[in-house]
Amino acid sequence: MKRTFIAGLIILVVLDYAIAQSQPKDRIKNNQLYYQQDLRVPMTKLTLVFHGGGSQQEGEELAGLARITAKMLFRGTPDMAREAIEKTFELLGADVSANVSETDFVISIACFSRNLDEVLKLVSTITKNADFPQHELELVKKQELGRLDAALQNAERVLAKGKEYALFGGLRFGKFGSRRAISRISREDVQQYYAKVRGTAVLYFTAISNLSKPEIEKKLSEFSTGRATNGFVLKPETPYKNSQGREAVIFNSPGATNDRFRWSHRGIEATDERRFDLALVMDALGSSTGFLFDQLRNKKGWCYGAYAFVMRPTTRPGRIAYYADPRSETSDKLIPEMLRLIQLFPDEEDFQDLLARRNAAFKNRYSYRLDLKFRLRSEVNRDRYGMPILDKDSYYKRIDAVNLVSAKKVIIEIFDTNNLFMVFYGDAERIKRIVTKLDPSIKITVLDKEVLVQ
Repeated sequence: MKRTFIAGLIILVVLDYAIAQSQPKDRIKNNQLYYQQDLRVPMTKLTLVFHGGGSQQEGEELAGLARITAKMLFRGTPDMAREAIEKTFELLGADVSANVSETDFVISIACFSRNLDEVLKLVSTITKNADFPQHELELVKKQELGRLDAALQNAERVLAKGKEYALFGGLRFGKFGSRRAISRISREDVQQYYAKVRGTAVLYFTAISNLSKPEIEKKLSEFSTGRATNGFVLKPETPYKNSQGREAVIFNSPGATNDRFRWSHRGIEATDERRFDLALVMDALGSSTGFLFDQLRNKKGWCYGAYAFVMRPTTRPGRIAYYADPRSETSDKLIPEMLRLIQLFPDEEDFQDLLARRNAAFKNRYSYRLDLKFRLRSEVNRDRYGMPILDKDSYYKRIDAVNLVSAKKVIIEIFDTNNLFMVFYGDAERIKRIVTKLDPSIKITVLDKEVLVQ
């Protein structure tokens, strides 16, 4: 059953992936610097983003290679061992690390601005001469295997990854990692992968610093001038699988005292004009002071938390998601009630009262948009996903335009509980009985959490 489920999901994802090839390319330019000045402290925070060098470039057979390469980057050169590198950065008051996302390989740097030249010089030397020592690779692989084992003991993490595993059709993006793949990653694999990372077609930078933008650009020229660009090229993001009807995946955990679930259905794209109505609706429906929490936690006492939220859109549409963690003895009450509430909430007076207070609350939140990190991220999102940056007057105008009529229209257009992807964590036999009673047409698949590390 498991193999049939995975094969079917992968076929659908491949079909969706072909469609995704038509997605517009983002507009980030090679060597582009996104910059915000902060004169309050004499510090500089930089990122070097090798755009397209993330885990999307791995093959299934070497899942985890991007993450291991990032963890290995500052672990040795022919002239400096890991301990010497760490000590030098420490003496310079610098925090330097590398990490990966689905799309990017990122080097992060934070230090006192007076030491920036020395720090960047050392980073440049290491990134050019990193030789990924074999003994360090063995240590990192052991750490990664330990991380996988630890992750399986955390119910919330299993649920979160289980949700991704199902939505990505059983691909590596939805796993904690793969024991088999990690065991076969060699030093040569890491070296070859990193060579392509360094040569990504696009390298861009972000900076928050008391130094001026021209000063930062001059210092970063060490990384941009003459850099080869014949390595990785950004790929379209792998799309989520959309459910056909209601589908349920249960990650079996017979001993769990609390069941947990995340349900979701297709949302909207990053630039959709309905996002303002949706934001207020989701806040009234699903925040810690929202309708679901009040109905299921405060009034019924069936769970610790009950929320609704938006899975952030990128080049792929986001999703509308729902979460709750009922006690095992109350799941048979909460699960059908949750489904009823997300179908009928627009007409509930309590929800409408909450929604009516959202406009003022959201206008007060404009101050968050002035945060330097938020502004920097907004500039990147504008070029990556086409998300516009609004001034205060434009933002207020969009928030003021949201009312019960416009919100109900958006709810009717977007909310789709008939095509719901339902991921559960808990005792499979008991949850199957509840789900089948809820809707006998729901297709149910039971998986062991070990699938997330195979």
